[in-house]
Amino acid sequence: MFVIGLDIGYSNLKLAAGACDSAPQTGVMPAVAAPQAHVAMRLDAGESASPEGIAVSVQGRRWIAGVAPVRVSGWQRSLHEDYVTSDSYQALLLAALQAIGVERIDRLVTGLPVAQATDSMRRERLRRRLQGRHALGERTVEVTEVRVIAQPVGAFVDLLMRADKPTLERIAAGTVLVIDVGFFSVDWSVLINGDLRRTASGTSLEAMSVLIDAAAERLRGLHGGKAPVAAIERALAQGCSAILLRGDWVDLGPSLQLAAREVGEVALEALRRDLRHEQTNVDLLLLTGGGAALFEPVVRRVFPDVPLQLPPDPVGANARGFFHYGCR
Repeated sequence: MFVIGLDIGYSNLKLAAGACDSAPQTGVMPAVAAPQAHVAMRLDAGESASPEGIAVSVQGRRWIAGVAPVRVSGWQRSLHEDYVTSDSYQALLLAALQAIGVERIDRLVTGLPVAQATDSMRRERLRRRLQGRHALGERTVEVTEVRVIAQPVGAFVDLLMRADKPTLERIAAGTVLVIDVGFFSVDWSVLINGDLRRTASGTSLEAMSVLIDAAAERLRGLHGGKAPVAAIERALAQGCSAILLRGDWVDLGPSLQLAAREVGEVALEALRRDLRHEQTNVDLLLLTGGGAALFEPVVRRVFPDVPLQLPPDPVGANARGFFHYGCR
C-alpha cells in the first residue's frame, strides 16, 4: 500500500511518502504559491530564464508552487482560516503530487488545526477536495482514500515510532501535552493513556507569523527602512542567524527571542486556561513544529519540571506521523 503523509502548512509543505513496509521518503518545500506572473525569474546561463519551484495548473491558470516568499511580489499569501479552500492550497497539493511522481496513492493522511479538526463538516470538505483524480498536465494522479486528523496527532504518532521504552511507558500511563508551533497557529492536544481529550485541545493564532511580524517591526524601529518580514522567514527556513538590512548584517537573535517571549506567553496562557479543566497533571511534553526551538524557553518556564521531548526534525514531524498513521 502506498501512503502519503501530507502537511501543507502556511510556511512549509512537508511530506512523507512510500510503501508501508519501508521507511518513507521525506521532503520539505516552501508553502508559497502564486500565478507565474508574480514569481521572480531566476537567470540561468545564457539568455534563458526559469522560475524557481514547480509549475502547476489551477483553474486553467499557470501557477508556480514551492517558492521562497521573497521571490513573490504583487501577490498576497493566504493566511486565513479557510486556507484549505484557496487556490494557493490547491497549487501546493498539485505540486506535492507531482513531486512524488506516482499515479496512484492508496491513502493520503493530512491534518487540520485542532479548532477546525473537531468540525466534521470541515473535515469532510477537505476529504472530498483531496480524494479522487487530480490532473497534472498530461497525466493524472488518483487518491483512493483520505483521512483528516488533528495536526498535533501527527507529531504524537511520530513520537510513538521513535520513543524508547521508558518514554513509551510514560505515554501509556500518563498525560501527554503536545504543542505544535506552526506559522499560522499554535495547536495543542492532551492525550491521557493514549486517548485524545477533545475538551483539552485548542488553537491560538499567536504563532510564528505574529512572532516574525513582531521581530520585523522591532528591527525596523532599530534600523529604519521597511519591516523585513520575508527576509526573516527565509533566514529561519535556511537556518541563518542574520539578515542583510539596509546594507548591514543584523543579528536576528535578540529580536526573535524577545518576540518569542511576548507571543509565546500569550499563546501559552490560552493553553493553561484549557488545562485548568483537566483533573490531571502533565507527565510529558512534546514540542514540535517549525517554531519549536523559539518557543522552547517559554514552554520550559511554564512547565519547569515536566520532561520535554523535541523531535530531531520538528518541521517534518507531523508528516512522518501522518504517514505512520496511514499505515495502521
